[in-house]
Amino acid sequence: MNERLTRMLKGHSRMGVALVFVVLLISGVLFTHGRSLVEAPAETNSIEVADGPIMPESEPTILSIPKINLETTFEQPLGLNSDNTAEVPEGYTQVGWYMHGPTPGELGPAVIFGHVDSYQGPAVFFSLGQLELNDDIYVTRADGSTAHFVVTEVERNEQSEFPTRKVYGDLEYAGLRLITCSGTFKKGEQRYTHNLIVYAKLVE
Repeated sequence: MNERLTRMLKGHSRMGVALVFVVLLISGVLFTHGRSLVEAPAETNSIEVADGPIMPESEPTILSIPKINLETTFEQPLGLNSDNTAEVPEGYTQVGWYMHGPTPGELGPAVIFGHVDSYQGPAVFFSLGQLELNDDIYVTRADGSTAHFVVTEVERNEQSEFPTRKVYGDLEYAGLRLITCSGTFKKGEQRYTHNLIVYAKLVE
């Protein structure tokens, strides 16, 4: 096992760098039924000038995606497990925001995790793969404001080829990443073969 230091930009209102230790058991993000492994991003340079609107720090409370008729709340912010692997939501009907990155609307990549299914059936991000370019995503925040994002890209990657820098690297704008499982479920390993990643950008 290896350890890497990751630097994550904390947004316009808190431009300091957070140091996060993550255990790398495999390359990429691994979702199982209740567990994930997040590869640490490479160190990148801080961004001082934003390209587009940004918002002050405020934790997310509601995620709404009209295209797939999704409206859900957030669990407690996700951090790291005792073994330094990244947490994922405990439940299957809510999503979780990764607290070591920016809040949605701040400068940089805000990351939200959600399960695709469970042993009982479809979960909160079951229909996430239906999103297309320019679809709307809304995140209501604790300060009462709403961050409006539009989808810029949807991609599926094998877990061994997870695009760490692209997901977690510094941005010149307020970005959003929605991440879940995809591909084929391997019963013997209790995991999926791919990850689905939706990229979005703040527009209002």
